[in-house]
Amino acid sequence: NPGLNAAINKHARHWADSPLPVIVNLMADRPEETKHMVRILEGIENVTAIELGFAPLLADDIILIAIEMCLGELPLIVSLAAEQMLSLGPRAVQAGAAALSLAVPRGMLPFAPGSSPEAGGGLISGRLFGPALFPRSLEVVHSAARLGLPIIGAGGVYTMENVEAMITAGALWVQMDAGLWLPKNK
Repeated sequence: NPGLNAAINKHARHWADSPLPVIVNLMADRPEETKHMVRILEGIENVTAIELGFAPLLADDIILIAIEMCLGELPLIVSLAAEQMLSLGPRAVQAGAAALSLAVPRGMLPFAPGSSPEAGGGLISGRLFGPALFPRSLEVVHSAARLGLPIIGAGGVYTMENVEAMITAGALWVQMDAGLWLPKNK
């Protein structure tokens, strides 16, 4: 993460020329800092929404404060973990979120002994990607839509069939997963 100013310097011209609207994702763990970044982005051409992401296990109150502080000219999309969507989602919408999206889940895998860290094996944690996420994501989207939440389907979406299933389940929009970066089969 090079920081907001570096991202703006590198990408603002491309954002302005993009035929598609631009949604910028911000890590929103510090509400005052996030508010400042949102105000800067409000002046960038073709930035049409802000997605607020949060660290795992961040207190609900901090998330709600961040939403309230960041309300302004641009719609806010609030990215929540699957475990938070049904309990915190309605409160986030009441606080001013225009839509909700599913955050990338986290998980853990073992290192084989001798492969690292420092050749002793162990565990590594991080974000999870891949088609195996789709069934759980679809379930959360369906449940959120049944509550009337404005949900953006995300998580394990790799095919047009996945997109169609998300929309059928009640998603207003759908985010594609890392499949966008995979080379096409010949």
